[in-house]
Amino acid sequence: MVNIANDTHVLANELSLCLREFHRALIQAEAGQDPDLQNPYTFLFAVIGDPRFAWTSNLTQLIVKLDESIAEGEIATPEDLEPYRIEASRLIGGEKTSDPKFRLRHLMAIQQVPDVALATGALRKVLGKVPMAKLAA
Repeated sequence: MVNIANDTHVLANELSLCLREFHRALIQAEAGQDPDLQNPYTFLFAVIGDPRFAWTSNLTQLIVKLDESIAEGEIATPEDLEPYRIEASRLIGGEKTSDPKFRLRHLMAIQQVPDVALATGALRKVLGKVPMAKLAA
């Protein structure tokens, strides 16, 4: 017997982990070799307040929202993950309404940092596991 709730919980956590790894790769790509960001505390405060990292805020908000939904038990069926699939796909350019600023920075990071390309691929793979809502007949 398949436990849909457990499978959904596993998929939700997998999506969350991939989003966090994707975010980490983008942040590290943006920081590059900046000597001012070698200190972990300086790096943390830069990520929070430096305008260079502002373009990642929609991704950050998506991760927080997903993690809160998981913690509060709001993800019970695979369909509950669809809004997160749509938003993540929108960010990486898989939807018609992609965020052009994020998309450009993401594409630049893919070309410069292999970890971003790997994290993007892992995210796309997990997004492919999230079922799309069935259209009403």
